[in-house]
Amino acid sequence: MSCGAKMRKLSVRIDADLKAAFEDTLRGIGVDPTCAMRSFAFQIVLEGDIPFGPVDAGFEASGGTAVTSVKIPEDVAGEMESVLKGLGTNFSQAVRLLALQTTALGGMPFAAGIPRKAR
Repeated sequence: MSCGAKMRKLSVRIDADLKAAFEDTLRGIGVDPTCAMRSFAFQIVLEGDIPFGPVDAGFEASGGTAVTSVKIPEDVAGEMESVLKGLGTNFSQAVRLLALQTTALGGMPFAAGIPRKAR
């Protein structure tokens, strides 16, 4: 990716309480939501899969929703969307899963930059 790479803004609507819990958890580990979602997108491309196995998050949806957005390099966004489509999901659903897992675990559910197969 070059410094002048074209970026694509992806917006996700998730449960407002989940978004708040996700942001609080990330703040507690020194990561902002943009960094977390961008890292997640790169990991999806790197592994060709969602980079963690789900655990029971025990989260009850409140019904209210909020939007969260991230800018991702165009080429990464396209490849990530292709991987997720092959898995039968999309970025919105994947980010909801990331938020649930991060909140349940109290930290990011994957090690950035290290494919699961190598762990």
